[in-house]
Amino acid sequence: MYRKLRISYELKKQISQIIQNNINDIRINKFITISDVLISKDLSYAKIFAILSYKEELNNKKNSIFYLNNIKEYIRFLLKKKIKLRKIPKLKFFLDSSLNNSKYINDILNNIKIKKI
Repeated sequence: MYRKLRISYELKKQISQIIQNNINDIRINKFITISDVLISKDLSYAKIFAILSYKEELNNKKNSIFYLNNIKEYIRFLLKKKIKLRKIPKLKFFLDSSLNNSKYINDILNNIKIKKI
């Protein structure tokens, strides 16, 4: 368990650096935050959850995730150079909408009027 957490943290850090420093595709937003990395038990697959700029439209966010998934093998290749693991997990990027969901719930809670008895 502890090993999985360490690998997850290292993948998160290295993928963030790769996107910021090595990816020069204008279709991919540079302001991507990797919020979480979930690794399978056998360390062969990794789900990467990314948060994009809150001002960006949902369609643009989906496109950025689509293009990240198109270059995931290149990112994996760069990870092989940076991380010393026997097997680098296969990557899959997902849009993390937890911030939007929390904002939506917060807005609902703020709009509820308390009835006086």
